[in-house]
Amino acid sequence: MKIKTVLIAQIFWAFFSCTGDDASPLPKIPTVEVKIELTIQQKKLAKSIDSIATKRHKQGIFNGVVLVAEYGLPIYSKAFGFANFKTKELLTEHSVFQLASVSKMFTAAAILLLQQKGYLTINDSICHIIPDFPYDGLTIRHLLTHRSGLPRYMVVTDEHWPRDSMLTNEDMHAVMVAHPPKRYFSPDFRFNYQNTNYAYLALIVERVSGRSFDNFVRDNIFEPLGMFNSRVYSGKKNPDISGAVVGHIYRRPRVILPQENYINGVVGDKGIYASVGDLLKFDQALYTDTFLTAESKQQMFHPWTKWRRGAKDSYGFGWRISTFDKDNLVYHYGWWNGFKTSFMRYTNSKRTIIILTNRDRKLTLTKETQALLFPKE
Repeated sequence: MKIKTVLIAQIFWAFFSCTGDDASPLPKIPTVEVKIELTIQQKKLAKSIDSIATKRHKQGIFNGVVLVAEYGLPIYSKAFGFANFKTKELLTEHSVFQLASVSKMFTAAAILLLQQKGYLTINDSICHIIPDFPYDGLTIRHLLTHRSGLPRYMVVTDEHWPRDSMLTNEDMHAVMVAHPPKRYFSPDFRFNYQNTNYAYLALIVERVSGRSFDNFVRDNIFEPLGMFNSRVYSGKKNPDISGAVVGHIYRRPRVILPQENYINGVVGDKGIYASVGDLLKFDQALYTDTFLTAESKQQMFHPWTKWRRGAKDSYGFGWRISTFDKDNLVYHYGWWNGFKTSFMRYTNSKRTIIILTNRDRKLTLTKETQALLFPKE
């Protein structure tokens, strides 16, 4: 395990001449680098994580990148396997993955940023923002919490949209207006995880801000947080994503590349690409009030779904709210087109697990790593 080198200070100084009109050129700004040595306990934990990750990779189960951090300090970060199985290009810790449904947390953050700026509230009617929206009685909050009762957009577009033409969020809406399927249930009746909700939230961001979803997220989330390896990818555009890897579908005894899917053009429910390092920056920003306010985060991580029977995980805004009894855990998983992803935040101990894979084998490593972080007594 490499010792992490962290730039913790810069010494700024300048020399000003009091004589003459020409200023002397400023010397280069020196920097001070301090090596942060992991504790004995962290080194032991990192060794255990490496052991199980290496084992799963050798078994052919895991191909991806793992990052585990405490208080924002990576105690383990390592890449395993190929970015592209055909070309045998290797993954690195900086490789960029399609996040699949982990994208939903960024869509929710975009809505909350618009609320902070006064452009909308989570209790606004969808019909107020999208006048021809074919379902009444719905608010933004119903979409954020998957309590809208909206049907799957893929069902109606599969029937009424050509498979060889890329679909956008506006196209999705047009098809839903022209051929509105029956809703599953009345607003706020119950929870039903549905990608349609977050595809419509991305459309709301565009309608309210007057900007494309990718440009809004870039300028209001990625760039302010220093997430320079992150992009929103729409299938309508040529992907300009440095370090992006290829998703693979496992078909024994080999992996194959997934076919281009016409709904890749729909974003908000998916479509964001990022590296583990960029996701850690997002994770750490959520511990401050300079990105999202305390009120916004209270709404984001509130368990909006109350189950009548049994202890089930709830849902906030773009995050699942866990019943994990050893820490306060908020998380999300993702799966799409040969990618599987997981993002786990343990907010009491300030620990983070981020695992990104570009092969759709079963992702057991997340729970196995969690068991190492929180062993049974």
